[in-house]
Amino acid sequence: MNTAKETSSPITNRLLAALPSDDYERIFSNSQVIRLPRNRILYEAGDEVRSVYFVISGVLSLLAITEDGQTVDVCTIGNEGVVGMPVVLAVPVMPCRVVTQLPCEVVKIKSGPLLAEFAQSGTLQRLLLKYAYVQQVEMIQSAVCHSLHTIRQRLCRWLLVIADSVPSNTFDVTQEHIANMLGHQRNRITLAARELLQQGLIEYGNGSMKIVDRAGLEAAACECYGIVKENNKRVLCAQTKSGFPS
Repeated sequence: MNTAKETSSPITNRLLAALPSDDYERIFSNSQVIRLPRNRILYEAGDEVRSVYFVISGVLSLLAITEDGQTVDVCTIGNEGVVGMPVVLAVPVMPCRVVTQLPCEVVKIKSGPLLAEFAQSGTLQRLLLKYAYVQQVEMIQSAVCHSLHTIRQRLCRWLLVIADSVPSNTFDVTQEHIANMLGHQRNRITLAARELLQQGLIEYGNGSMKIVDRAGLEAAACECYGIVKENNKRVLCAQTKSGFPS
């Protein structure tokens, strides 16, 4: 893994923000805040989890990969979450690829110090175990979504999830990237995106995507978006100071 660039951004990860000040200071004293570029692979399937990454900004994804190299996004992580959960579940092996979808800032903590704090801090332990449940629900819903819902519905859901993790309704993403995330050929994504464009729900061009009508996009998405979002709020919102977007 290449050395990442350090940054001095304030910590806005919702799990870390929910910790008591003493717990936060202990964790942060063993951490490093770094910037990661788009498409940086943090882990491949089968890699040992040596560090965990609490997301401050940007979006990471857990990708399932077939033998012929096809990928599909099974879990998307923004500043509500953390990458590296297997280490606190006593199975420190990453089951899938982890990649940055957009440029990210993360708090990187080596596994040893995190596990020591996990054993010491009841609050951190509760938060991470709750987040493990949140990830499990999202992965289950993703399996339903990939099997039963249309490309158009899944595209709407994916765009909404990304928009929830960035400070703007406009973000840089190509249709080829979306095709890789959704596990479909680019031409099928292009057709679905063109339909959303014609309906006035999105605009796109030159590697940029803009959500024009969020309410319309939510109506066009499958129920998976709402199920996962409501579960996140129900499980984690009471534990976090900043809450989750409504």
